Amino acid sequence: MKVLITGSSGQLGKAVVEVFFKDGMDVYPVPHSRVDITDRNMVDGIIKAYLPDVVINCSAFTDVDLCEREIDRAFNVNAIGAKNLALASRKYDTHLIHISTDYVFDGKKDSPYIEFDRPNPINIYGKSKLEGENFVKTFSQKFTIVRTSWLYGDGNNFVKKIVERARQEKVIKVVDDQFGSPTYTYDLAEALLAIAKSEVYGLYHFANTGVVSRFQEANFIIERLKLDTEVIPVKSEDYITLAERPRYTPLKNYLLELEGVFYGRDWESAMEEFLFKER
Repeated sequence: MKVLITGSSGQLGKAVVEVFFKDGMDVYPVPHSRVDITDRNMVDGIIKAYLPDVVINCSAFTDVDLCEREIDRAFNVNAIGAKNLALASRKYDTHLIHISTDYVFDGKKDSPYIEFDRPNPINIYGKSKLEGENFVKTFSQKFTIVRTSWLYGDGNNFVKKIVERARQEKVIKVVDDQFGSPTYTYDLAEALLAIAKSEVYGLYHFANTGVVSRFQEANFIIERLKLDTEVIPVKSEDYITLAERPRYTPLKNYLLELEGVFYGRDWESAMEEFLFKER
């Protein structure tokens, strides 16, 4: 199977390249420096050149606060970029796997979100990603949209920020009223591999299982690494950010499990593996 991966030098892209390569796939990594997905002709050209069976879109503008300042860039990358890939994938009969986010939800639900829940994003990042989903649904003939939550791996993420702060400070403050499902990039990559091999189409959720607050997640990290740092819980109102964050966006892998495609492990096991590697 020939697999082209956009955003291959990013946090998720690196994991996807490694997992698919180890499985024996014919992998074509395409970093942003080589292809700008906001350029329709460039996207068409790269897919025409390789004619892959599957395209996995790991390209995204994921800085939630910066999206509020750079609105055009957010919609260009997260929405128009997805549209360009959808148009090219339809033209060349390619299966497009597009990565989306839990931030398409408003966080007002009191149980994990499933694929049948209605999106209602409350910040520019979430809105731009939802428009990307809509473009993929509209313009791609063979597509799989995969929403994920609180991603971490080899890149800039919450887990690494907590580790860095804990090694420099004796006391750190972390919000205790935002809940999600921390997800390891390599676990998501394994789910994407199962999706590609099973030719599964439609909208799916994948996250490591379980629900945790940012405060609980930070405590877990510090305890496992045996760092001498105290974590103090604060409310979102006390920790002002440019973009509003939804308070509760854990994802349930409802359809992947219902259809028997892939079963994710719990977030604690995945994070322990990641932290062991980080040591």
